Amino acid sequence: MDNDTKLLNLALDAGEIMLKSGAETQRVQDTMLRILSMSGREKIEALAMSTMLIVSLPREDKGPLSMARGVQDRSVNFEKICAVNSMSRAFVSGEITLEEATSRMLEIHHAPKFAPSLRVLAYGLTSGGFTMVYNGTPLDGVAAFVIGMALGLMVLGNGAWKAPYFFSSFTGGVITGILAIFFHALMPSTQIDMIVIGSIMPLLPGITLTKAIRDVLEGNFISGNSKLMEALLVACAIAGGVAIVLGVFVAFGGQPYDTASLEAVSNSILAFGGF
Repeated sequence: MDNDTKLLNLALDAGEIMLKSGAETQRVQDTMLRILSMSGREKIEALAMSTMLIVSLPREDKGPLSMARGVQDRSVNFEKICAVNSMSRAFVSGEITLEEATSRMLEIHHAPKFAPSLRVLAYGLTSGGFTMVYNGTPLDGVAAFVIGMALGLMVLGNGAWKAPYFFSSFTGGVITGILAIFFHALMPSTQIDMIVIGSIMPLLPGITLTKAIRDVLEGNFISGNSKLMEALLVACAIAGGVAIVLGVFVAFGGQPYDTASLEAVSNSILAFGGF
């Protein structure tokens, strides 16, 4: 493999890790361009979209060399983004060679993730904490904590089974609605709207919406609009899952909430989803 191909692969590896870890499109493109600039050539190209990376190097003797890579998995890992940024800066400044940069990219790619138990606990703490922030009672917080942990287990399971992307959002809404009704039945003093609002917080597409706005403001309209649509669909999937469960429960004679509570749940999902 010649150095041009190695350089393109390094740029794609860096872009892929950053895109998978939640970096915005402009940062991904800038990092890939910096890496490609080490070729010493002009008119280098790097394009990042929500699910695709494309890089190109001009070559006088053989014509341009271009490579593309699809990106499907998405998560949030700012530690990996910082590690890739540090690697690219070291490479561009000449502190490390191409081989060393490639080796460091492999280390970043295979870096251990947070333990599943810790991730599940984080879901629970986030859900319970937000419930308390929004004036929920301690019992509401406990219920949301348990539901949040259940959602964490669901997300891990869907990731292992390669479930469709929006399936987790809709399923999360259904699970939240069912468990909120269950806890309300066990503890009638709990507020179902507070439980639902707090529990769904880890699922809301706040980061996706933020990246979408940044992409649009920076002129990356394709990526920005696709992320806006993604955030809207996720928010609607969550709201739809919760609404179906509560609607079925009421249809069979249950009365877990009043009209104001239902409106609060819907408005909160759309508000914190960015809509």
